[in-house]
Amino acid sequence: MNVDVLQNQADSIRAELNSAITGVAAANDNVYNLNPAFNVKSSPSRRKQVDVQANTAILTQLVAQLELSKVSLRKETPLVQLIDHPILPLEKEKPGTLKSLILGWLIAGFLAVFYLVFGQFYRKMVA
Repeated sequence: MNVDVLQNQADSIRAELNSAITGVAAANDNVYNLNPAFNVKSSPSRRKQVDVQANTAILTQLVAQLELSKVSLRKETPLVQLIDHPILPLEKEKPGTLKSLILGWLIAGFLAVFYLVFGQFYRKMVA
């Protein structure tokens, strides 16, 4: 949560810094070829310049704090993550009654044929 707050603050200060830089350029455009006797007209430009310097210093500190919190967050984040939680008990899968009945009859029929064929073959060999 701390990283998100710092990220939002850094983004808003960056937007304010861009706005202040644009304001300095606009204020400088308004006082083009200013007579040095009229220094009052250059005060908006100087105020904007102070805003730019303050925002630059604040943004520098915020970015440093943001990077430090990202590093500490990476240190605190565990390397092993649970991907899927087990659901217990596992459901048993068993074939339906009809399928079991058909399979049982097939196996019984195969064994009966096997017994009859090889039983006669064995009796002929013994006798």
